[in-house]
Amino acid sequence: MPDPEILNVPPEEAIGHFRAKGVHVGFDWRDTEAALHVRSFTVAKAARLDVLTEIRAALDKSISDGQGFRAFRERVEPLLVSLGWWGQKIQTDPDAGKKRVVQLGSPRRLRTIWQTNLRTAYAHGRWQRIQRLKRELPFIRYVAVEDGRTRPEHLAWHGVVLPADDPWWHTHYPPNGWNCRCTVMQLSRSALKRYGYQVTGSRPPFSYQKVPWVNKRTGKVHQIPRGIDPGWSHNVGNVSLEKDAAGAFISKIDRAPDDLARAAVGHPWDTPEFAHHLSGASDADWPIAVLDGATLAAISGTSRTVRLSGYTTQHQRDRRAGQGFTAADYHRVQRIFDGEEIFMGRDRVAIGFMEEDGRLWRAVVKSTQDGSETYIETLHRARPRDLAAARGRLKKIN
Repeated sequence: MPDPEILNVPPEEAIGHFRAKGVHVGFDWRDTEAALHVRSFTVAKAARLDVLTEIRAALDKSISDGQGFRAFRERVEPLLVSLGWWGQKIQTDPDAGKKRVVQLGSPRRLRTIWQTNLRTAYAHGRWQRIQRLKRELPFIRYVAVEDGRTRPEHLAWHGVVLPADDPWWHTHYPPNGWNCRCTVMQLSRSALKRYGYQVTGSRPPFSYQKVPWVNKRTGKVHQIPRGIDPGWSHNVGNVSLEKDAAGAFISKIDRAPDDLARAAVGHPWDTPEFAHHLSGASDADWPIAVLDGATLAAISGTSRTVRLSGYTTQHQRDRRAGQGFTAADYHRVQRIFDGEEIFMGRDRVAIGFMEEDGRLWRAVVKSTQDGSETYIETLHRARPRDLAAARGRLKKIN
């Protein structure tokens, strides 16, 4: 029996999401976090509102009228040329404060802009439909284009069938990279039987790329799953809500008086929400500690709230599975940095040691390059010689 036809999302669902986006100006795509990409319209190096307006209007028509790339290009290219946003130009990079020769409009860039915005808009609308109908249609099937242009990992995921609520979809819901053509279909139990599909017995093997991806624009280090491009290891359907809520909470902690800030990060963590975070299913940040002024100054940071990212949680869990880290273990981070054995490392890093219950613990926090966010990089048990080495070669902060 042939595969069922993949039903497209009604244009209203995709265009509704696209039109609800705000506008964000960024010099480089790496300047914009995933959550902001989802809820804001931006084109790298398009700092003028008139340029963004013309591109957005043309994309709106493509989505609402179902137009292809040719019609989009014929509409927008003459306008961008007349506005001077075409070809190579010299622009000042606001991050580095230096002038650079950059590529503005070109046929290739227009195709990337068109593909990225249409695919993410439809993927977002499709996810909203999945959530509305998951009681009647509880399964999702990954569908890749089986040709020579598809990434090997995406071909390997073709045919994977998992429940709509499975955490795998938090990181592998397509699109999973630039020019990714993968999609999904939503199925009922009867449809599974009718088409001979089987629910995948176990999730596809999950591993990270050997070398973490460093966003040189922000200084953040990200663990990227194999087969997924940097900047795409999130679900475009739900990343904004989770990350926005976490970001707003952390912002409040940063502004709160010291006692309230510490109370906010010291609440009990044996909750379903933190269990969800520890499972690696969340790409939001979780506040786990508050630094004092001396430590924050030592790492040149402006945000005293230490964040545990979803990437770090997954990486920590994979590397140290044998240690069985729990919510209680992460609770130690505040006590570690309230102690007296805090040292200054290189590149905006602070290293803390603490002995508790007969064991020595070591935690490392780092401020991002612009100082606006502070993350825990590692938490693990240490040896006495590690502390002795720190005392011998590192400067103590307090």
